[in-house]
Amino acid sequence: MAREVALARALPREVGHPEILGEGTAEGHGWIVTAEIRGQNLHEAWPTLTPAEQRRAVRQLWARARIVHDASPSLRPHVASHGGFVPASPGDATAAAGRAAAALGLSSARRSRLHEIVEGYFRAAPLVEQTVDHGDLALMNALWDGEVVALLDFEFAVLGPVEIDLCRLVCEACVSEEGRRVDSEAGAAAVEIAARHMDPVHGRALIHGAAVLDQLRDLGIWLAHDRAEERVEDWRPFRLLTDLLDAEGGYLAPLLR
Repeated sequence: MAREVALARALPREVGHPEILGEGTAEGHGWIVTAEIRGQNLHEAWPTLTPAEQRRAVRQLWARARIVHDASPSLRPHVASHGGFVPASPGDATAAAGRAAAALGLSSARRSRLHEIVEGYFRAAPLVEQTVDHGDLALMNALWDGEVVALLDFEFAVLGPVEIDLCRLVCEACVSEEGRRVDSEAGAAAVEIAARHMDPVHGRALIHGAAVLDQLRDLGIWLAHDRAEERVEDWRPFRLLTDLLDAEGGYLAPLLR
């Protein structure tokens, strides 16, 4: 939490992060108090927005993230090269992939594809520019007041390829709450943004790998909870992961062709 506070205070004002008024620890639990900003959580506002407003919100969310990316030289001291859904090492990622494959009963073909995608990410990641990514670029981490007015919650900020943020942006705009791909103006805008900002050589491997790592993290969380009343096939991260492992690449299909 102290790291997040230091990063938030170093962010350019244009990011819109609310001013931090105080921080501390009470009975072993850290706390932060920020100034109140007029607006509504973008995830909560999303169903009420028109298609044009959703498209604009996606573009504005990305514009705020780009301000962070461009400030990477000054923000680097406040972030690590792992965190959120980005494991600390290829070995950690491979282990997570193995646990998920076993728990979900993936076929040998899907297991092989899973490891291939994860390994491809870690081969490509050191070959591209390292930027400070938000790390959890989701609708719920932005405020809306007729426009995106703030980008919040930098606890998972990480130094790495820009595809870390791109995969989340595309997922938020292209995937329903149930984990199914949907066609929308917002989704088309997110895909257009990703196509423009992905690395021209390694972008496909990076965005595909980042998306798979994202779902592996979520699967780990779901597997840690008792969900005996639910079929694994109905879990959102299961649907997303297995779609990403299929030939088309799930919600990333337009970017992997």
